[in-house]
Amino acid sequence: MNIFIKNIFAVILIALPFLISPAVLANSFYVEGEGGVPLAVTTTGNPDGPEILFLHGLSMGASSFSKQLESELAEEFRIVAFDLRGHAFSGKPSETSAYDNPEVWAKDVARVMEATGLQRPTLVGWSYGSLVAADYLRTFGTAKTSGIVMVGALGGFTPFFPPDGGIDPMVLANITRMRELRGSPSFANQREATELFIPLLTEGGEDLEWEARAHQLALMVPPYVREPLQSHPMDNTDIVGLLAELEVMVIHGSRDPSVSQGGLAALRAVVPHLKVHTLQGAGHSPFATRPEEFNEALASFVRSAFEKGQK
Repeated sequence: MNIFIKNIFAVILIALPFLISPAVLANSFYVEGEGGVPLAVTTTGNPDGPEILFLHGLSMGASSFSKQLESELAEEFRIVAFDLRGHAFSGKPSETSAYDNPEVWAKDVARVMEATGLQRPTLVGWSYGSLVAADYLRTFGTAKTSGIVMVGALGGFTPFFPPDGGIDPMVLANITRMRELRGSPSFANQREATELFIPLLTEGGEDLEWEARAHQLALMVPPYVREPLQSHPMDNTDIVGLLAELEVMVIHGSRDPSVSQGGLAALRAVVPHLKVHTLQGAGHSPFATRPEEFNEALASFVRSAFEKGQK
């Protein structure tokens, strides 16, 4: 190799640690979850900063939070995300018993926290992930948690309230068709189901790269796992009292039918200290479509929750 090229490579290798901040370098590895299920974990951020543990939504994965993992949040906070069982690069058991017990999900979270050294993270649960956050609180309590943020969801902590203004008949028809297709092992059917699913996450067209990633993640959940995933309990009204011991926030898009004003009012009635941040015009994935505003709201909450936990 030409001596000039060798010298250039040497300079790049020496300078690389200074050109790329260690706070934004991600590390991915496997952790053994409950029952031996391998869980794909990603960590990044400031090792000494307040901690955030992201829990993704149904048919998605840790990489759904790319705009948080790769953002300025990583300069201040220690961030961990993992693919839930049945999703993305984690293990995919077929038995219903691997999904219908809150304790199983809670122990997955606990094992990830232990393996990554998390002490008192804020749990950030998007949609289905809010149920997993509730599973952890149900099983292990609040001692090792600073706060909980529910994104596009209310974690089953309130009774069901219908969406404000109801559901568009066309959207309802697409959801019905999607559910029919998802049980099929046909690639064509899975692809069609995914084409119907992704618009439910965003308003469409905001970020084609993120939407392409979402398509890929949705196709990584095999049909034999989808039905067992639906067996996860969704009623957490019996443990809503635990939220009195935590900082609690809901972040949602104003166009997201998953969070109704009735539901928010019911949750605030039993959790008076509830914080709510509404992203006007956003849908079910505000962290993807409005990352700057989302990240700012999340950072402010996590700082406050961490500081209160230190007292």
